[in-house]
Amino acid sequence: MYVGKYIQPCTPELALEVGLNLRFEDKREAEQTTGLHAPAAVVQAHLNSTHSVFFKVPNGKTAGVAGVTSSHAIWMLCTDASTEYPHTFVKEAKRWIASLSNPYLHNYADMRNEQHIKLLKLLKFNFLNYTVYNNVPLIEFYKLCVPQP
Repeated sequence: MYVGKYIQPCTPELALEVGLNLRFEDKREAEQTTGLHAPAAVVQAHLNSTHSVFFKVPNGKTAGVAGVTSSHAIWMLCTDASTEYPHTFVKEAKRWIASLSNPYLHNYADMRNEQHIKLLKLLKFNFLNYTVYNNVPLIEFYKLCVPQP
């Protein structure tokens, strides 16, 4: 798993820090899809992951956390700092995803979270189906990570 200047292994304390400082859209998505208070949802996501990382941006601010579960579900939740250095953030996210050994990655994203939908497109994820869960409009996404014949 990729670790670099702006990406480090996550801890419950770092997950809590992000959970307390989420972007409005990420907080809404976390709370409405899990039924948990945002900080608890972020810590729970970290604990449910086989791999999780903590993102920073060049000014040292906390940008977000991301992880992958044993069922290949990828997730990411961000603070406002993630928008301060968008090119660095996307470049580091690409490196981290490329370093994962999962054969594929998948999950659902809140369609109202435009920053995450844009990021998923930049990271070359494909979109499948629309659904509604807890009155949240979701879009299913996936990415094949192994070379295909």
